[in-house]
Amino acid sequence: MKLRRIKITGIIIAVALALTSCNRHTIYSHYEPVDMDGWERSDTLLFCVNNATDSIFSEQLGLRINSKFPYRDLALVVEQRLQHNPRIIKSDTLYLNLANEDGLFIGKGLNIFHYDVDLGTIVLPKADTLQVSVYHNMRREILPGVASIGITVVKEP
Repeated sequence: MKLRRIKITGIIIAVALALTSCNRHTIYSHYEPVDMDGWERSDTLLFCVNNATDSIFSEQLGLRINSKFPYRDLALVVEQRLQHNPRIIKSDTLYLNLANEDGLFIGKGLNIFHYDVDLGTIVLPKADTLQVSVYHNMRREILPGVASIGITVVKEP
């Protein structure tokens, strides 16, 4: 019985290690929660990505909304700057189509709908920190139904 437990424990540990080491090129992946009572336009989400090597990275924005989101579309502003050079190096206004013509959300999920948006690639210098700020650009000052926003940065092979 003890031998069987040791084998099962070993298999579980091996699977856990395999799953955690699958993507060694991801240097940053983090989601920030948004107040479910409403995301104020002045509430800017900030992500700080530390970089250890000169390289090219691909970036992706993740968005999670729920059924309280009142629109079919969302406008987000994504600004990026380096910590050692505070001028904006990249700025995008994203117009995201989140629902079809019938108002049904087209994201992945049932209660929380998930969307991934490609932000392209960026060259980051060694030992600098990329600061990514995200805020909404909708007419409504307080936007309900946005659950979280995330940034993922992956080193290009």
